Amino acid sequence: MSSLLIITPVEKLQKKINKIVSSMQNCTGIYVSLNKTQKSIEETLKKNKIKTEKIFFIDCVTSEKQKEEVLHISPRDLEKLSYAISSFIKEIKGEKFLIIDALSTLLIYNDENKVAAFVKEIADYASENNARVIAFSPSTKGEELLNKIFNFFDKVEKEEDEIKTRKKQDLIY
Repeated sequence: MSSLLIITPVEKLQKKINKIVSSMQNCTGIYVSLNKTQKSIEETLKKNKIKTEKIFFIDCVTSEKQKEEVLHISPRDLEKLSYAISSFIKEIKGEKFLIIDALSTLLIYNDENKVAAFVKEIADYASENNARVIAFSPSTKGEELLNKIFNFFDKVEKEEDEIKTRKKQDLIY
C-alpha cells in the first residue's frame, strides 16, 4: 500500500483530514489523534457527514477513558503507541488505513530521533501489512523532524502558506 505525508498550514489541517477520512469511508482504519480529543475529532467528522463507525480511535490527548472502545495512550509512550497501532493493523481484514494527525506534536514529549524511529517503524509495519498510511504535520513546526522522515513515505505533499505562495507542491522522494 502507499504512504503519504501531508504538510499543511495549521489552519488547513482539519479540512485536509476531513477530505482524506471522507475518501476512505469504505475501509476500516485507525485514527491516532495527537492534537485533539477523540470526542472532538468524532464530532467534527460527523458534522461534515463523515461516518466514523469503521474507525478505531487512539486518543493521545485525553488522559482518562471516556469511551470503552477508544484507546488512551500518552504521547510520551511511543513503544505502547507503536504496539497498539501494529495490533490494530494486524486485526483489520481487507483494505485498511492509518491516519496520524499532527506528527510534530510528538516532539513536545519526545526527542526528534525517537519520533523519527517511531514513524519509520509504523510506516514499515503498515506497508508490510497492506495498510495505507497518511500522516499530517503542520508546516510551521518540526522542520528538522520532517527532513528526517520524508524518505519513510512514498509521497510527500507540501502545501505552502497562502500568504507566501499560492502554488501547491508535490514532492516525491
